[in-house]
Amino acid sequence: MPRKSLFSLFAIGLAATGCATSPNEATVVGDYLTGRLAARSNNVGVAAEAFGDVETGGSNTDEVLRGAFFFQVASGDIDAAAALAPKILSNDDIEDDDLARLVEAAHALKNKNYPGARAALSADAEVEYFAAAMIILDAWAIAGEEGPEPALKALAAKKGETFRGFHPLHQAFLFENAGLVDEARTAYQLALMSYGGIVARDAYGSFLERSGGLDGARNHYELLAQYPGPDRQVAESGLRRLDAGKTDTAWADVTPQKGAAVALYIFGSAVLQQTVEQRDAAEKAGFRVGDANYDMPLAFTRIALYLAPEFDHAQRLAGSILNAYGDNKKAVAMLRGIPKSSAFYEQAQIEVAGGLMAQGEDREAKRLLRALANSGSSPEGRFTYANLLASEGDHRGAVREYTALIDALPEDPHEDAWRFLVGRAASYLTLDNWPAAETDLKRAVEIAPEESAALNYLGYSWAERGENLEEAFSLIEKAVALEPNSGAYIDSLGWAHYQRGDYEEAVGHLEHAASLEPADPTITDHLGDVYWRLGRKIEARYEWRRVLELEPTETLRKSIEDKIKDGLPPETGSPENDA
Repeated sequence: MPRKSLFSLFAIGLAATGCATSPNEATVVGDYLTGRLAARSNNVGVAAEAFGDVETGGSNTDEVLRGAFFFQVASGDIDAAAALAPKILSNDDIEDDDLARLVEAAHALKNKNYPGARAALSADAEVEYFAAAMIILDAWAIAGEEGPEPALKALAAKKGETFRGFHPLHQAFLFENAGLVDEARTAYQLALMSYGGIVARDAYGSFLERSGGLDGARNHYELLAQYPGPDRQVAESGLRRLDAGKTDTAWADVTPQKGAAVALYIFGSAVLQQTVEQRDAAEKAGFRVGDANYDMPLAFTRIALYLAPEFDHAQRLAGSILNAYGDNKKAVAMLRGIPKSSAFYEQAQIEVAGGLMAQGEDREAKRLLRALANSGSSPEGRFTYANLLASEGDHRGAVREYTALIDALPEDPHEDAWRFLVGRAASYLTLDNWPAAETDLKRAVEIAPEESAALNYLGYSWAERGENLEEAFSLIEKAVALEPNSGAYIDSLGWAHYQRGDYEEAVGHLEHAASLEPADPTITDHLGDVYWRLGRKIEARYEWRRVLELEPTETLRKSIEDKIKDGLPPETGSPENDA
């Protein structure tokens, strides 16, 4: 039933019966509304419980049933979702049929009921990526029932299917299970060039280690180490393992359950990446976007973890989504389940710290990050700890941590090392050490000449000081060209014009920046300043007063209070301004 109609029915029922509404009816209405509110705020655990309470209370409307089913999946209670799946499939709405069949198949696979899994997967899917995932899950069900070679034949028979680029990784697993090492190697290499993602790059390195190609494994990991994020984490873990003379066995003898989990994780990741890219594109185009919705990627990942509870790729992704949703307690529990042997352990600890801080457990988060920094094995851990110290005002401590990172850099560092230099420069600026800050900012731009944040930071710093204005303009204009809808960068451009005394040119940029970032106190302060210089003193004081409502720093607050009282000092060579 349409959502509007369902709300209308609840409203009419309450109005007609008044206080005579039965306790059970009131509870059902309350649970439904709680579920809707939790769903809107991405609180999947509360939504699952609330919708589930409504469903078990007998209010089996289509929307309530769909809500109960979907949020049971997203919260990780796949057994409960599997119990509701037949009801989903029996109603007239096919919206959730694909997910219901996937849940039934996963439940059967978990219990090694391979014929049951194949039966659940036999119907045609409505959505293409569900259809593609179901083809791979069906192959793994065949592998469980008949062995890897019939499963390989089943995948090969799907040559014309959409998303066939996801097949090679699973063919590699199945070839290796069948003892066909050369064929497995070829399939792994195809997976690297198709849609295997980080799992394919991880599993291929593991395969090279197991198959005796240690030099190849080292070369593979050294190449991966050039890229940030999960690739580098996998690479560094692999290189440490090779240096210790150990061999990875995580991807040997992949079971049907783990194979299916990999398929679901990869499809969930693909949907997530598409969602993130669409949001980023909308933001860059100047559109306002609401809260992110990662429900479907989370659902796919939850089913993957149901099938393979120790699958660290899926643990990492689920924990990250839960943290993004603000469900920090569950995120922390998920991420703490990632073992020290995982390539993602240190990143998980950083995200655990973020989840703890979101819950107000700052002391425990700081202790965790300090231990991670002191271990010496995690540059990202030390970087996060340095940032935390800076945010607390301990800039000398932050400089110490940033310096440890910078001193450990190779002669030709990765481009993303600009972050360490800009971080230290920011603390140097707070400590009033401009020469050291300038040196770091120049080095950051040298390392990452296309990084807009580094370009803008150096350009803005020069503009703020009235130094090297022509070069400052060049850097800031390049940053704006890279990020044309960044309020911060447009503010820098306007401020550079302001510092040069070109107020008529500055005001348009600063008004644009303020429209993009209306809650930024620094941008609002700059807009007030340019209004004052243009003689628009009422508007200037209005903007300055608005700064006081935007939680400025104490230094900025004092500056604003002085400007509201006395205005800006007259420019050199100008007649005294009236306050």
